[in-house]
Formats: sequence, C-alpha cells, structure tokens
Amino acid sequence: MKILYKYCLIIASVLFLFSCKKETEGLSRITDYVEFVINGDNPAVVQVGDPYVDAGVVATLDGQDVTSKVTVANNVDYETMGMYTVEYTSPVNADGLKSRAVRNVIVCNPGVTADISGTWDVVADESYRSPATYYGGKGFTVKMNKLAPGFFTVSDFLAGWYEVRAGYGSAYAISGYIALNEDNTISLISSNLSPWGIPIDYLNGGFYDPDTKPDVECIKWVAGFGAPLGSPMQFNVSLTKNK
Repeated sequence: MKILYKYCLIIASVLFLFSCKKETEGLSRITDYVEFVINGDNPAVVQVGDPYVDAGVVATLDGQDVTSKVTVANNVDYETMGMYTVEYTSPVNADGLKSRAVRNVIVCNPGVTADISGTWDVVADESYRSPATYYGGKGFTVKMNKLAPGFFTVSDFLAGWYEVRAGYGSAYAISGYIALNEDNTISLISSNLSPWGIPIDYLNGGFYDPDTKPDVECIKWVAGFGAPLGSPMQFNVSLTKNK
C-alpha cells in the first residue's frame, strides 16, 4: 500500500505540473510602452497674467518617434495663482495600452517679495484643536519651502497634531501648497490626501505678520479637516520664527 501511495503521488505531481504548463503557456510576454522626455522645466513657473506656453514632450515607442500622436490636456489658469498640471497621453501600443506623463505648472505672483520659507515653531499654548484641546508641550514644527514668488510648500497643515502629538508618524502629516498674497494673507492652494483619503477642507484666517514682536515673525491659520469622515474639526495654528 505504501508503494502504491508513493506512485500515486508521483503521478499526481506530474499531471499537476503538466497542467500548469499548458494553462500558463504563452501568457508571459514583453510589451513596449511609449517613453516620454519632458522638455523644459518641471515644474514650470509662469507669472500671473502671462499666458502659459507649454514646452511639450518627445515621445518614442520602441525607438520610433510618436510625438505627433500624443494628446495634451491641461487645466492651467494663468490668471489665478496655483499649481496646475499638463498631462500627456500616448497612443496605444500593440497591446492596447497607454502611458502618461505629467508636468506641474506653478502660476505665481511676482509682486510678492516676502519669503516665509524655513522651519516654524508651533506656539503650543496658542494652538489647539476645536473645541479647545491644546497641543501642549514643545517640539512641534512646520517647515515651508519657497517654490516661486508667493508660492510655498507646507509640511503639515495640522502642525504635528497627528504626526507628533498622537504619535502616528510622518505619514499623518498633511502637506500641500499655499499662496502668500501681497497683503500678507495666506490662501490654500491644495493639500495632499491624508491616510484617511481626504485633503484639508479649508484654510481660513491665514495671515503672515513679519513684525509681531521684535525680531519675531508670526503666521496663523485655521485648518478645517475631517468633514467627509463625518467628524469635522478645526485646527487653530499659531507659528513663530526668529528672524
């Protein structure tokens, strides 16, 4: 019986391998996608009021130039400060598949000369999540980086509430872009999605004060977050930085 059992196992294994070979035969193949080279800068920068002229791309498929077959779509509003995109879509390849490339376009205001880039400290006893639950302690910071006049990145609109205070880590810092206007007000351009799959709902009362105290700059805003989750919250953020 043991010998018969061993033979049965051998026969079953052979049949299984043969079956797998027949079922997967011819399913593995290589497909060539269109490759893009984006001309010019990415992101591109244009001043408010200046029409945007795209520098285009070069597209090749298996060594052949297919640039003329690429379709281009963009949402650039050169009258409004913001971050926009130009999307290039290839023709289909032999397997009916497309590929895409994206250029970001920053529309900036050259009239803004103030620079708020750098690391800002959160004023713990002035910053809170409504209702008044204060940040408490020290060590909360927000980093900003200048990409163009009046156009800045923000490391976390919630100023470390989930990343540091709750201890969830850097994935819970909700970053994005802001516009600093000529009157020193601050406007939300866009934010990245949180781990919950939603962006910042709004940014109200944003303001930069370069002369709050001697040698100290101040930024304040109220960030709304969580409305799509059914539990909207406001984060009142106060930041300072030594000059």
